[in-house]
Amino acid sequence: MPEITIDNIKLQYQEGESILEIARKNNIYIPAICYLTGCSPTVACKMCMAEVDGKRVYTCNTKAKNGSIVLTQTPEILAERKAIMQTYNVNHPLECGVCDKSGECELQDMTLRTQVDIQPFSVQDNDKIGSAWAQTQYDPNLCIMCERCVTTCKDNIGETNLKAIKTELSAPDSFKDSMPKDPYTVWSRKQKALIGFIGENPCFDCGECISVCPVGALGYKDFSYKANAWELQKISSTCQHCAAGCYLNYEIRHQDIEGEKQKIYRISNNFNHNPICGAGRFGFDISSSIQGSKNIAQAIKALQEAKAVRIGGDITNEEAYIIEGLRQKLGFKLYCEETRNFQIFSNILAQKNICSLLDIKTSDLIITLGSSIKTENPLLRYAINNALKLNKNTSLIYAHPIKDNLIERLGRNILSIQYMPQCDEIMLGAILLAYDLNPQNTLSQIQASKKIIFKTQTKEVKKTIPQEGEETSGEIIEKIEETTQLPYYELLEQIGVDYEKWDNLKKMLQASLSPILLVGQDIYQHKQAKNIACLLAYLQEQTNLKIMLIPPHTNSVGISLICTLQEDTRENEGVVGIRANGSYCIDSDKTNAQRLPKQKVDFILPAHNQLEATFTNFEYKLLPLKPALPYQGYDLSDIAQSFGFEGESLIDYTHLLPENKGYLNISYEYLQNSYTSGGEDKRGYRLTPLLNSLPGLEINPIEALTPKTFNAYLKYPQTQFSSTTAASENLQTKIGIYTSKTNLETLNLHEGDEILLQKDNLYLNGKIYIDYDLQQDIFVVSPCLDKNGIFKHNIFENLVMKEHR
Repeated sequence: MPEITIDNIKLQYQEGESILEIARKNNIYIPAICYLTGCSPTVACKMCMAEVDGKRVYTCNTKAKNGSIVLTQTPEILAERKAIMQTYNVNHPLECGVCDKSGECELQDMTLRTQVDIQPFSVQDNDKIGSAWAQTQYDPNLCIMCERCVTTCKDNIGETNLKAIKTELSAPDSFKDSMPKDPYTVWSRKQKALIGFIGENPCFDCGECISVCPVGALGYKDFSYKANAWELQKISSTCQHCAAGCYLNYEIRHQDIEGEKQKIYRISNNFNHNPICGAGRFGFDISSSIQGSKNIAQAIKALQEAKAVRIGGDITNEEAYIIEGLRQKLGFKLYCEETRNFQIFSNILAQKNICSLLDIKTSDLIITLGSSIKTENPLLRYAINNALKLNKNTSLIYAHPIKDNLIERLGRNILSIQYMPQCDEIMLGAILLAYDLNPQNTLSQIQASKKIIFKTQTKEVKKTIPQEGEETSGEIIEKIEETTQLPYYELLEQIGVDYEKWDNLKKMLQASLSPILLVGQDIYQHKQAKNIACLLAYLQEQTNLKIMLIPPHTNSVGISLICTLQEDTRENEGVVGIRANGSYCIDSDKTNAQRLPKQKVDFILPAHNQLEATFTNFEYKLLPLKPALPYQGYDLSDIAQSFGFEGESLIDYTHLLPENKGYLNISYEYLQNSYTSGGEDKRGYRLTPLLNSLPGLEINPIEALTPKTFNAYLKYPQTQFSSTTAASENLQTKIGIYTSKTNLETLNLHEGDEILLQKDNLYLNGKIYIDYDLQQDIFVVSPCLDKNGIFKHNIFENLVMKEHR
């Protein structure tokens, strides 16, 4: 491996790494205010300056060269860093005592680190007017124009909502000749612009810009002047809302003298290595009543008499272990329907190697199939966007019945294929055709639809024209039309995949050296899901295509490995629901910040922010949950003791999770939950699942379908995932029925109007809102609104709007 020397320390590195990244991975401190790990360098602060082989460089955007000597602490560099910090402090408000960032402010830290004790610079101050967007408030007087907010919005989130907007502020021209060049350019740049919101559409929730801000310029509206950073205790845990299992910190403080009444004031994250969505950042206001329930005998009896138990997809690994043990003892059926479909699919696929986020970020071609990626798993969307932004050779094929403008805005190298609903299997057939693969004649019906199409192209042809009386000849360019015959398939055309899109797909797949296919939640409910899984298993064996599954719920992976599930009859009589619906419900009562319950249950369980346990995320990593709020009631471990289980708490079962499914005999207290400064993930541990494909499964011919129209799709909006996020009062994005802006106007409706949708004698109702990235005139229905099972057999339907009020 190549070597580089930083401050007399020899280090090995990977080709293509920047000097700053190498330093961070080896715990060598180089200051940098503007740089975000894994994002495009802006070189706004110039604090990361260094000398490389005698030449001044900025380590954030300088790639390492073998044998280079790097010096980061020369007297000249230290003096210039100090001067830069002095310019940052010019006219910076002296309000540290009340600033939300005080105590964790990078401006404070670096001012002390560079030993700034005098201020030789000055410039006239200017009036600066604050602004706000989403849940963010912006104070330009505190802004140092590092532009980290602009960078993360673009390179992580995939939006371009923020920009440095040119502003006429007082310029430090009088110091141009009396101070070093780098400090002057940093100061001059800071005086030329302020951050502004330029998004065409409103921004909701998110808040990643708040997280990355090194000072108090960007803050959470509801946190402002509520607490000081140094008063807050940080509890590292795992986000409960989707299968990403993002790292987060609950920031809590007591509200009483005894310190028993705790409150979550805000959520923070490791923004360099794990951006989080709005649900993770703001959906923290739901918990369970502290005292829980006293009627444990009633809960025990309900389980003893239960014909079946229905579990939610967000039960923890330990809860799943207990429930599976109870199933074996008591003989009830165990339901978790969407996870059962995922379990069957993943067992057939039998992946030898489980993909991770790194596989996405290092891929040159990312394909999504049957996935509304922006809503199903935001972290995957961020990783896709980051790969497209930073790797110029990376492309995306987005294949889904719903056209998504947000995805198409992520970059230029995007092929969007909008196929007809329920035609995912045929779309997969197009991928097999592109690879020239036809296992067990599965493409017979597609190939039977082969036809010849005629494609006319205009070409420019150079022609030589003799010139009379001259030795040389002239040239002209003539445009001619040329018609060629091309073989294509009627079946692909019928589902919305024209020849040009299929030809581009074929070229992209054949040129790719490291493709990865993300399988979305729509696929597991498809009537041909088993055959799709078989075809994908064949593809991963025969090609270089990697496959990643997007689980339907937070802990679908853990439940699918631990529990034996059966098909849900969807009846409630005699069914105990554990974090799910049933005739007897054992769940969180979802109390809000005012301690008012929002869900009636028969027996209260602690919310996820009140318990110690673990989840298994989409990367098959076991991740720890830690309690931020008190809970004094019973949990499932107490109920289990009545049936002979010995554990006194949920975490007494963590080391007992099934080793034949890849879990390790590691106790909860030994689980780590952090990232290193270089980005190494030290959270929990990664499973090596021993998956075996089901015997006797054969690949069947891909079925020709008659494409059907639809006007409704069952899917949560962004930042909504479950009944927990639905109960949150912090989130701006609400449960409801979403449609395009044009369709709302056509229907003569306004946001917040309540409408009723009907199919036959079944109906659902909810408030209607705009999805600004949706262009089709359809309804996107939040699943928790479908109480009557309209979408029971198909997540795409034709519904009639009957009335509104």
